[in-house]
Amino acid sequence: MSVAYVEGHAKLDARNQEPAPGAMTCALASPAAAGALTAGAYRYLATFTTATGETQAGQVSSAVTVADPAVNGKIALSGIQTGGNAITGRKLYRTAANGSIFYLLATIADNSTATYTDNIADSALGAQAPITNTTEDWLLSMFIRSARSAAERITRRALVTQTWDLHLDAFPGWEMFIPKPTTQSITSITYDDTDGNTQTLDPARYHVDLASEPARITPVFGNIWPITRWQTDAVKVRFVAGYGAAADVPPGIKNWMLMRIKTLWENRDEFLIGQRITMAELPSEFVDGLLDDFSVTNYSWAVDL
Repeated sequence: MSVAYVEGHAKLDARNQEPAPGAMTCALASPAAAGALTAGAYRYLATFTTATGETQAGQVSSAVTVADPAVNGKIALSGIQTGGNAITGRKLYRTAANGSIFYLLATIADNSTATYTDNIADSALGAQAPITNTTEDWLLSMFIRSARSAAERITRRALVTQTWDLHLDAFPGWEMFIPKPTTQSITSITYDDTDGNTQTLDPARYHVDLASEPARITPVFGNIWPITRWQTDAVKVRFVAGYGAAADVPPGIKNWMLMRIKTLWENRDEFLIGQRITMAELPSEFVDGLLDDFSVTNYSWAVDL
């Protein structure tokens, strides 16, 4: 579930994203020197980058005109805006000579450098400046992770595709149940034999029942589980679980997550202090009931993941 998805549900606007930077100051470089810029007018803008994305194009600078590249073919940029704690860098964009479309000029991989000297030919410019903001609000991102973790705990499922290891002290008597359905596949079963050597069990020796929830593994007909060394963590089952991509998670689980995320967003404190406060709560059987159809309740033994 993306931040943009949550913002649409919760009617949150772009104030929950990093704002684009303001305009920088541009002038012919001093002292004058020949450069790679051709004769013409140039404009500049910047974007902020974060760990999750990039802002839309920032404010455009005033135009700077290069008259004779042999005399002064470089442009000095100053006052390149810095941002908040989430900013990991800035990207500079520029038009070609007398152009109107902004293309990538340079990437500044910090949040402190405020100057740059442009000596880049038009032919070396990169991608066009973005028109949408793809940065994510860090608090919403944290609430999404919290809601996903709670949904997985309540349903005892894995939502998006993920790889887990099931650790056991020995093979079971017959059936081995795999937690965190829906199980997609069994990657491997390894165990420590009586000599203490790690062995990989041949898949031909066991049968995987993915139709059951939770999935089950049993020895094939005529076989038994191997004898393991008498020690803790003697058996490890690596498996892949989850519905698939985020788009494959059932709507009921997403609805529950959206309600929880919006509640966390609008109520960030444990206590509400004030006068004449009226609160109405949706029945818990309705809210948590959204997860009932997806909760796995037909096994109760403890597993070590």
